[in-house]
Amino acid sequence: MKKSWSIDGGLSENDIKEIHLWALTLIEKVGIQTPSKLALSMLEGKNGVKIKENRVFITPEIVEQLLGPFPKKVEDNQIEPSFHISGYALRCYDFKTGEIKKPTTNDMIEFAKIAHALGVSGSTIVFPTDLPQKLAEIATYKLCLDVSDRVFGAGVFSDENVFDFVHEMLFVINSRYELGMHMISPMAFDPFLLEMAIKYIHRKPSFSVGNMPMMGATIPIDFFGALAQSCAEVLGGAAILKLLAPECDVSFVPFIYPFDMKYGTIVYGGPDFIKGNLILNQVAQFYGTTVMAKAFNTMAKFPDDAQLGINLCGCVLMMMAGMKKFGWSGTCCIDEIGSIEKVIIDYEIFRMAKHIVDGIELTLYDVSEIVSQCIKEGTFMMHESTLTNYKKQFFESEIFSNETFAKWDSSGRTRLVDKVREQAKKLLNQHHFERDKDQQKEIDRIWERAKNHFSL
Repeated sequence: MKKSWSIDGGLSENDIKEIHLWALTLIEKVGIQTPSKLALSMLEGKNGVKIKENRVFITPEIVEQLLGPFPKKVEDNQIEPSFHISGYALRCYDFKTGEIKKPTTNDMIEFAKIAHALGVSGSTIVFPTDLPQKLAEIATYKLCLDVSDRVFGAGVFSDENVFDFVHEMLFVINSRYELGMHMISPMAFDPFLLEMAIKYIHRKPSFSVGNMPMMGATIPIDFFGALAQSCAEVLGGAAILKLLAPECDVSFVPFIYPFDMKYGTIVYGGPDFIKGNLILNQVAQFYGTTVMAKAFNTMAKFPDDAQLGINLCGCVLMMMAGMKKFGWSGTCCIDEIGSIEKVIIDYEIFRMAKHIVDGIELTLYDVSEIVSQCIKEGTFMMHESTLTNYKKQFFESEIFSNETFAKWDSSGRTRLVDKVREQAKKLLNQHHFERDKDQQKEIDRIWERAKNHFSL
């Protein structure tokens, strides 16, 4: 019999409905800033829509018709938890020397290879600083796509040409267009991404709408107000995109982040960050979607910082709450220092959390025979049941060590981060990936066009 643990509590169904109603009220009364004359002209005269200057106001009934009805059943077919990386850091730890440096294209490629060999997915954790900005943005896709089908860019675009080159590459591997829409708090579209969305409507892309609001800075400091505004931003953005592109699929997911008033910065990790993840998991279920469990974001400055304990705590709690997608590993101190060492450590924490949440197998049987036999022998260590089951029963790690001080001392007192760096080198040597030849040929062709366009 499988025995496992879970957590409940948090927001009630009525709490979430109240948050949703206030989100609809904000869309109707405050409106979404929509900085596009073309978008405003396309929305003019739509049923339930009012426009004042560059703000778009939509009645609750129309929002519900476009995106609802709510609550909506969660359509999540993912059974096993998955692990994801991200970052785009402009600094990184060199896993061969331990120094902090500016990442190069080679660092980006090696990190992608290691992550691929580890078996994880996500976005490149560093941004190459040895290329011109615009070409580097394209390189985060092209050079990673050369070595992985799971790790590549994360949507940093400085102009329309970069956007087009990247989405041509993505179309090659996906045979469809998928566009992200980042809402700017408070209550506004990103002007560039909105223009790109309109440009691509005729290609019938799928849109996903998200945001990154900070409590007490760009949204109210209390959870109720913060959640209401965050939901209003993504609901409002999604509703407007649906009005502009009725044939396109539009998804959305809200988020909230704590803000440190002392240092004036967004806060990754910590107790309030964990609370936010747990709350948003419930809100996402109301909207029939899922939210990334950002269990591995951190303010720690080193990959083996003691704040790893917060990552484990958050990961276990979020997994017990039923969350399935876990990220964003790969950086220290917000997104400032990329670290492949942290990816490997976090992945081991992820495995550990999964071992806890998977629970135990409880088999009821007569134990008297085993106990009687082992009392005579003075140990259970050589019993058949121990030899057969100990690897299944206990969590084993190659990097978290259980040896005694004497053993550790005699073997050179190896630090965790040094052990992980050796693991990174092994994974790099184990990397293997071959892309479909036709896909690779087309991606290479697009890359050459991009290099010629940006005169490299």
